[in-house]
Amino acid sequence: MKMVRTKALLAVAVVSALCAAAPAGAIPVTDTVNPTDTLITFGSTPTCPALFSCTTSALTFVHDITDNGFSVGDTITGATIDIHLTEQVVTGVNHETFRYDIGTQTFSCISGNCVPNPGVTNNIALVASLADLEADGTISITVRSLSGNFLFADSVLTAEVTPQVTSQITSRIDAAAVPVPSTALLFGAGLAAFGWRFRRPS
Repeated sequence: MKMVRTKALLAVAVVSALCAAAPAGAIPVTDTVNPTDTLITFGSTPTCPALFSCTTSALTFVHDITDNGFSVGDTITGATIDIHLTEQVVTGVNHETFRYDIGTQTFSCISGNCVPNPGVTNNIALVASLADLEADGTISITVRSLSGNFLFADSVLTAEVTPQVTSQITSRIDAAAVPVPSTALLFGAGLAAFGWRFRRPS
């Protein structure tokens, strides 16, 4: 009886150890919008890149992470957007100001010379707009000149995504070429080891 109990404990330990090795936590998912550098001038309508919309002094685009590993129902624990602006005139001091409308939140620079030479990248954490992104995996961004002109270069969204189903974690990690076995496979191996230990003659 003592031998059977020892074997049972050993098998449970194997299963526990294998399950502990299963993937967990958030997966970084990124989406990049990188058109030809587009001039935004206060008082004028930009020449719009494909899939953008443009109005006076502004252009609008959408970040979409649904084709990069996010599924509706997943949890997004955090997200940031890096928006890169550059100068049209790369000499002297310029006096442009701008505002970003990102879902329901805004980010602005109104101090003057907001796009210094040779350019600037603003890193914005999604707070108020995080729920907007999580709802359907998309978020709309408008880049607006409040004065002067500058070039919109690119935008990169990075989200920390926790899939709703463990099997989705495995498939997405496999798609990213990270060789991590699935929880189900590990659990099955542990159960097989458990059964083998009991069937093996003492």
